[in-house]
Amino acid sequence: MNDTGMRRRKLIAFILSGVFPGLGQLYNREPVKGVLFLGASIVLSWLVGRVVPTDLLNLRNPPDLGASLLVPSLLLLAIWIWSLVDAWRSPR
Repeated sequence: MNDTGMRRRKLIAFILSGVFPGLGQLYNREPVKGVLFLGASIVLSWLVGRVVPTDLLNLRNPPDLGASLLVPSLLLLAIWIWSLVDAWRSPR
């Protein structure tokens, strides 16, 4: 594959991983990595969604969420960045 084609594949994989972690790996034909990134991201997104209050009245005086929101959010951010870097570095 020429340099332009490889750069295009890298960019597409990077953008897909930016949309949701794991999509870039699936585009790069790395199904195991893709499923692992997707699975971890879905679980962490679900955990974050469970902690955030859904009642609009609670948003005026939010409860102290502390580590119950911070830890899964930071883990999700780390996985997202890792997925972006991996998608850029390993296109086939």
